[in-house]
Amino acid sequence: MQGPVSYAIWMFVLLAECFFVVCALYRREFLRNLTLSSYMLLCLVGNVGVYVCSRAYGIHSAEYFYSYYSSDILLSVLMYFVIAGLFSQVFAGTQFSRYVRGASLILLGATALFAFISSYSAGQKISTQFAVELEQDLNFVGVVLMYVLWGAVTKLRESRLRLVQVILALGVYCSAVAATYALRNLFPNLEFSMLAWLPPITALWLPVAWSYTFMRVPESARFAPGHLLAAPQ
Repeated sequence: MQGPVSYAIWMFVLLAECFFVVCALYRREFLRNLTLSSYMLLCLVGNVGVYVCSRAYGIHSAEYFYSYYSSDILLSVLMYFVIAGLFSQVFAGTQFSRYVRGASLILLGATALFAFISSYSAGQKISTQFAVELEQDLNFVGVVLMYVLWGAVTKLRESRLRLVQVILALGVYCSAVAATYALRNLFPNLEFSMLAWLPPITALWLPVAWSYTFMRVPESARFAPGHLLAAPQ
C-alpha cells in the first residue's frame, strides 16, 4: 500500500512506538520491562530504517527487500523472547519456572531448523526462502504460545491486571498477524488491495494498547472477587 494514507498510518505507528518508549523512560520502567521496551524500541528503529532505505533505493530494490525482511526476522525473534518473558512472569513461583528458559530456547531452535529444512526442500534461493519461512513459522508458534499462555493465566488465576492486559493485547496482535498471513495464502489476489491495510493497522494496535496499559494501569493493580483493588499512582 502506497500513497498518503499509508504514510499517515505509518506516521501514527511511529508516533505510538515513540510514545511508548518515551513513557517507559520517563516513568523509569524501561529496565523493569526490558523485553517489552527493547522490542518497541527496535520496532521504532526498524520502521525508520526501512523507510529511509525505501526513500534511498526504492521499494523494489534488493536493499529494501533485505532491510525489510532482516528487521522483520529480528523483531519476530525478539517477540518470541517477549512471549517467553511473559511465560516466566506467569509461572514465577511455580515448579515450572525453572524450565521456561530452556524450553523456549529448544523450541526456538526447532522452529529455525524446521524453517531451514522447508526452505531447502523448496528448491528456491535458500536465503530468501528461509527468511520468509522463519518469519511465518515464528508468527505461527507465537500464536500457539499465546493461547497456551492465556490458558496458564486462566488456570493459575493470574491477578496482576497490568500483566493480564499486556498478554491480551499481545494475543490480539499475534492472532491478527497470523490471520493476515493465512488470508494472503488463501486469497493472493487480495494482497495488494484490502489485505494491504491489515499489517499497518495491526502494527498500530500493539504500541497503542501497551501505552494505554502502562499509563493507566499501575503495577500494583490486582484483580479481586467482584472488583479491582489498585493502589493509587
